[in-house]
Amino acid sequence: MAIVYFDCFSGVAGDMIIGALLDAGLPIGELKAEIDKLGLSGYDISARKVQKNLVEGTKFGVEIRAKQPERIPKEINKIILGSRLDADVKEKAIRIFNRLAEAEALAHGEPVEKVHFHEVGAVDAIIDICGAAAGLKLLGIDKIYSSPLPLGAGSVATAHGQMPVPAPATAVLVKGFPVRVTSNDFEMTTPTGAAILTTLASFTEPGDFVVRNIGYGAGSKFIKGLPNLLRVMIGEPATDLEFDTVALLESNLDRITSENLGGLMDELLRAGALDVFVTPIIMKKNRPAHLLSVLCEPDKKDKLAKVIFGTGTTLGIRMGTASRLKLARRQITVATSGGDVSVKVAEIEGRRLIFPEHDDMARAMKKANASYDDVYFEIQRAIRTEQHGTRKE
Repeated sequence: MAIVYFDCFSGVAGDMIIGALLDAGLPIGELKAEIDKLGLSGYDISARKVQKNLVEGTKFGVEIRAKQPERIPKEINKIILGSRLDADVKEKAIRIFNRLAEAEALAHGEPVEKVHFHEVGAVDAIIDICGAAAGLKLLGIDKIYSSPLPLGAGSVATAHGQMPVPAPATAVLVKGFPVRVTSNDFEMTTPTGAAILTTLASFTEPGDFVVRNIGYGAGSKFIKGLPNLLRVMIGEPATDLEFDTVALLESNLDRITSENLGGLMDELLRAGALDVFVTPIIMKKNRPAHLLSVLCEPDKKDKLAKVIFGTGTTLGIRMGTASRLKLARRQITVATSGGDVSVKVAEIEGRRLIFPEHDDMARAMKKANASYDDVYFEIQRAIRTEQHGTRKE
C-alpha cells in the first residue's frame, strides 16, 4: 500500500500540491495527458525547478491565454463529468469542488447553486483540483495523510475585495481539522489547497513508514527565513497497522421507538457516519434506554449532531475523539459469475484477509443462484491468482 504524507510547514495551495507530486516523481507528460482529458482550452501548463531559501522544488504553473468565464458549481461538475478522466478521479474532483462550493456559500451567505467561482472557477483551479486527483492516482497512492494546516495572518486580495487571512472560505473548510496559527503575514493555506486536503487526507500521524520518494512543491511568494515549499513524502507502511483519530458522538435515548431508532441509524450512515451502533443501558430512575454511538470524520460531527437532534428525542450529545488501530487495506472490485463485488483486502504477517461487501454479495448470490460460500470461494480464487477479473478501484 502506497501512502503520501503532506508536510505543510509553509502552507498549501493547489499548484503547490501538483508541484510536490511532480517533484516526487510524477511524470509531467502523464499529468498533461490526464489534464487534456478535461477538454479545456486557452491555457498552457509548465513545471520548472526553483530554489526557495536554498531548498530546491518544482514550481507548477498554469498560464491562461484567454479570459475565462465565471462558473457556478453545476457548470464545473458538468465539465468534469463530461471529461475522459477515470471515474474515480472524477468522483474525487467533484467532491473537492462541491466542498469548496459549500464553504464559499456559507462564508458569503448565499445558496450553493448561486455561488460564482471567481478565482477558483478559472481554468487554473479546475486544473489544480483535477490534476491533484489524477496525479495521486498515477502515483498509485492508496492513503493520504496531512500535517496541521498553517493559516498565516494579514489580509489577501480577492474578487470580493481585501479579506482577512485565512480567507472566509478557508476558515469554513478547516473547521473540524487541526490548524496551526502563525504570525507569518501572508496567506499560507488557500481555499483550493484546503479543499483538496480536507476532502482527501487524514489529519493524523501516518505511523511508521518507509520513505521512497520526497518532493517539494514551490509557492509563488518569497518568504524571508522560510522556504515557501510544500513537502510530500511517499512510501509504504513499515507495519501492517494504521493509526487514525475519529470523532465520537454519544447520546442516551429513552424516548425513541425501535422503528425510529433503526431509521436514525440508516440516516446517520447516509449522512457520512463511519459507523453507528447501539448499546442497551439503564438510565436514571431505572429507565431502559439506548446508548447511541456514532463514529465519523472530524469535519462531519456538526452535520451528524444535527441529524440526531432532528429526532426530537434528546437535548444533548457528548462529543469526543477515539483512536483507531486498523489493518492497512485496499479496496478492489472482483468480477464473479453473479456480477461485480466490492472487496476489502488486508494482510497481517503474510496472511491475507478478505472482506466482501454484504450488499454486493447478496446481489451476486441471487443472480448466480449460488451460496455465500460459492461466491466467496470464487472471490478467493480470483484474488489468489491475480486474474484480470480483479481490478483496483
